[in-house]
Amino acid sequence: MRTPNLSVRIAAGLALGLGFGLLASTTGSAWMIAVATGVEPAGTIWINGIRMCVIPLVATALVSGVGNIGDVRRLGRVGARTFGLFFATIVVSGLIALTLSLFTVRIAPVSPEVAASMRAAARAAAGQVAEQTAQIRGIREFLIQLVPPNPVKAAADGALLPMIVFSVLLGAGVGSLDEGSRRKVLDVTDAIVAALIRLIGWVMLLAPIGVLCLAAPVAARFGWETLRSLAMFVLTVVLAICIVAVVIFAPLARSFARVKLVPFSRAITPGVAVAFTTGSSLAALPAMMDTALNRLRISNPVASFVLPVAATINRPGSIIYHTAATVFVASLYGLALGPGQIAAAMFTSLMMTFSVASIPSATVFTLAPVLQAAAMPVEAVALLLGVDRIPDMFRTGLHAISHQTTAALIARGEGEDIASG
Repeated sequence: MRTPNLSVRIAAGLALGLGFGLLASTTGSAWMIAVATGVEPAGTIWINGIRMCVIPLVATALVSGVGNIGDVRRLGRVGARTFGLFFATIVVSGLIALTLSLFTVRIAPVSPEVAASMRAAARAAAGQVAEQTAQIRGIREFLIQLVPPNPVKAAADGALLPMIVFSVLLGAGVGSLDEGSRRKVLDVTDAIVAALIRLIGWVMLLAPIGVLCLAAPVAARFGWETLRSLAMFVLTVVLAICIVAVVIFAPLARSFARVKLVPFSRAITPGVAVAFTTGSSLAALPAMMDTALNRLRISNPVASFVLPVAATINRPGSIIYHTAATVFVASLYGLALGPGQIAAAMFTSLMMTFSVASIPSATVFTLAPVLQAAAMPVEAVALLLGVDRIPDMFRTGLHAISHQTTAALIARGEGEDIASG
């Protein structure tokens, strides 16, 4: 009997974990809740095994990828196409979310009584919002910190974007060396990347169990009750994310990357599943690199450049969340939302996508500047914290789809033949 492939086993583990956790939450069974939450340390150990590979993989992969590209003109072309795709897909995702949100607040408006109680709850928890949003860097600080005075410290602190800047510049320096010196450096970085990918492959063998152990406690703790008061908002965000995946990324993969959708979907499942259960694109990066290099057969220069950069700054799910939240808050407070306010909110969301610091519930707290730009009450952020976990899982899953589709598109644009998976 043929053993199901890893993607199928991961999907099964995710379904079992979510199903058992929801059953425990729904029935209120003490022993089921204890089991669902008790397996969490096993999931944490597994995800730590992936995360320990992230920093060394990003650094060596970027040096290897940029160095192997060599030609500065080709590097500029790949970089321009990559950032162009990021920008285009993020903007279109925001417009889809805006259209859907304006529709849902009309067909399912919040009653005055519920709105009043929600506003009171938001005011009561406003202190937490102020504390967390204080950690968000402004554009000026973001630009200054892009060039790290100490790249080793930046890596140790988990400041991935400054480390990426250093790694890209170092890779460009390596690419400009004479062929003998260049090859010596790249042979070392290529070997380190290969060793890290092998290590990740071993860790991913435990992915079905790890994903199950991460999904079960989340579902058990939050259940469906969390969605009761903000069900329409959460549904709007999740639906917009699903629409973007189907309407934007599936056609891009099929028509421009020219891959078969079913095998391609199976191939990218490991990275999507890790992103979905952990809420972290960076945690999913090793799995995405493994898929790109070993299953899709994308070249090392393209995969090693596109995926680390994408995992750091490409967040189409965030603009979906910000846009839907802005429309919802306007409805909740009975405020008019004009074209100028919408444009200001979407522009601010786009900027926050690239400049947000890595803090817990980052997308929720970066909503504060977006609401400010649209002249909406910032205190409403506190209201959305309680139901963030479910939208967070979906938007991070979308990020993983976006990252891997972008890598396939860039590879195809560079004339590479891509395996469907």
